[in-house]
Amino acid sequence: MKNFITKHKKIVMFSAIIIVLILLFTTAGIAAPQFLSKKTADDVSTCSIPEGKQIAKGIDVSRYQKEIDFEKVKNDGYSFVIIRVGTSRGGKDIKFEDNYKNALKAGLDIGCYYYTYADTAASAKAEAKEVLGYIEGKSFNYPVFFDFEYSELLKYSRADENTKMINTFCDTVKRGGYYPGVYTSNSIYNNYIDKRTLANKWDFWVASYLDGTPKSDRYSKSFSMWQYTSNGGVNGITTRVDLNVAYVDYPRIIKEFNNEIKNYTDIK
Repeated sequence: MKNFITKHKKIVMFSAIIIVLILLFTTAGIAAPQFLSKKTADDVSTCSIPEGKQIAKGIDVSRYQKEIDFEKVKNDGYSFVIIRVGTSRGGKDIKFEDNYKNALKAGLDIGCYYYTYADTAASAKAEAKEVLGYIEGKSFNYPVFFDFEYSELLKYSRADENTKMINTFCDTVKRGGYYPGVYTSNSIYNNYIDKRTLANKWDFWVASYLDGTPKSDRYSKSFSMWQYTSNGGVNGITTRVDLNVAYVDYPRIIKEFNNEIKNYTDIK
């Protein structure tokens, strides 16, 4: 009985202390402490739903397109450009800075891509960090794409590791404050990765060359972008160039992403 009374007194004293603390916070105009879970980048969606129709036409370029007149590209009806940042074997693309500056000046929407030679999740993470260093301080309203097409990775036995690589690269880019995506071919998507899990995590830009035109909108409900030819001709570019259509409104989506991601605890 004595132990019960002692225990009861302790409970009453503890309750009184809590009440006093609450009163102190309230009368002093200080908010009582909130015990909320920390937000993380995992809570921010980076998987868009294709709208089933063409939203925009664009191109993707690298040093192989040489000097580009982006004003003429825009006047030819193309509203976005995906610029190669570089590769892990070749470093930064020698035209990346000029292409970014000139496309921005012309008023084009811009994304970028990085060609991977990684063969493990660890090396994919190192590549993502390299990309973040190259693009630091730059703004994009199309994704930062992981270009996954290196032939040495195309083995059925590598599907699990390839999936880990994609997840690691995209996670790292996302935590760097940028909206990630994946570029690959339709064949690779169907055979050399775990599309069941990846399709619900990241946006995919697929390459599939049918008749060289986007008229069929064949992938308009499956992927965010479709590269429909590598043999396009565009005013302002003297070489052949890849042509693409987008099925999501990336400028709107990435603006919303940027507004949301800055409030999370594990960014950069």
